[in-house]
Amino acid sequence: MIRKATLIGIACAVLVLLACTPPPAPAAPTSPPRGGTAAQQPQGWQQEWEQTLAGARQEGNLTVSTSIGSEYRVEIGKRFKEKFGLDIDWIPIPAAQVSPKLFRERQAGLYTVDFQMAALSRQLGELKPGGALDPLKSMLILPEVLDKNAWYGGDVPWCDDDKAYIVNNILAPENFVSVNTDLVKPGQIKSYNDLLDPLWKGKMVFTNPVLNGRVPAIMNSIMGPDYLRKLAEQAPLIVDDHRLGFDAVARGKYAIMLSTRMDMLGEFQRAGAPVAKVILQEGTTLTGGLNSLSLINRAPHPNAAKIFANWWLGKEFGAHLSRFLGSQSARLDVPTDHLRPEDIRDPSTKYVFSEKEDFQKMQLEVRDQVQQVFGPLMK
Repeated sequence: MIRKATLIGIACAVLVLLACTPPPAPAAPTSPPRGGTAAQQPQGWQQEWEQTLAGARQEGNLTVSTSIGSEYRVEIGKRFKEKFGLDIDWIPIPAAQVSPKLFRERQAGLYTVDFQMAALSRQLGELKPGGALDPLKSMLILPEVLDKNAWYGGDVPWCDDDKAYIVNNILAPENFVSVNTDLVKPGQIKSYNDLLDPLWKGKMVFTNPVLNGRVPAIMNSIMGPDYLRKLAEQAPLIVDDHRLGFDAVARGKYAIMLSTRMDMLGEFQRAGAPVAKVILQEGTTLTGGLNSLSLINRAPHPNAAKIFANWWLGKEFGAHLSRFLGSQSARLDVPTDHLRPEDIRDPSTKYVFSEKEDFQKMQLEVRDQVQQVFGPLMK
């Protein structure tokens, strides 16, 4: 009887102990759960980035066909090499020769170029309709690049109507009028109409307005079609070579330069030449200069090209490029404290968006008029 009572007592004690003991923690999973945190499992874009970077380092380089200046090429190549250990093989080529060369190579079965970096008109008017481009949009993977709130205008700054093929990382007010500051006094040229002053007749240089139709298209859009005829009556020197024109103005042979190559103006300024941009009060354009970037299809270095595209559009390089060019980034998170007030977008200024496909179409529409009024000056 005593033994039975003892056993009952022990059983009750065990039951009480079990009731007071918390349940054991579930066993840790043997593999990270799907949708785990970044600390447990890299996010998808990070995995893709690391895999792409590894592939890029096996490729070792990428190839860019471009018409940008040598100083600019060296700077981009140096920064990219420092960041990723990858080389850029540049193919310097005049804009007019880009498409013929590329299509000749393709007919011969040669696919040697990853990117084209140049003025927008050739890429939109020749490479895209010729089937030479792949959607660059498919290469973008970094969150800071894909974040629409990071960009002026609320989206990645696509240039083509498809918003997929051609992009630009600079969107700066385009002051395409430059002057020799020894010959032109401050405030002497403030308006498009000031260029029509008889004082400047025969003292302007104009890069070939037929081959480089951007400036006449801007003037036509802002000042109307009759303005081009009046400007032609000023007998500007027409040159095909932008550098030759800037050199003539820098040396004081001419007073005014009409050219969109503000990157080249920067080279002369850094060399100490007395040249400067001026702002015309009626308005101007927002432009990216020669920074329009497109992906050539069947690119020979796809991984290195993907790294370059994301780096090119990222904040870090955007900040450096803005300082180097003295032009405002298309990114809203890039500082502007290094820029002059006239080089910063002004909400009160009328801008023509020249880095868009519709502007390029308008540029083609005024070409006949440009040929008619400036043709006699090119003979």
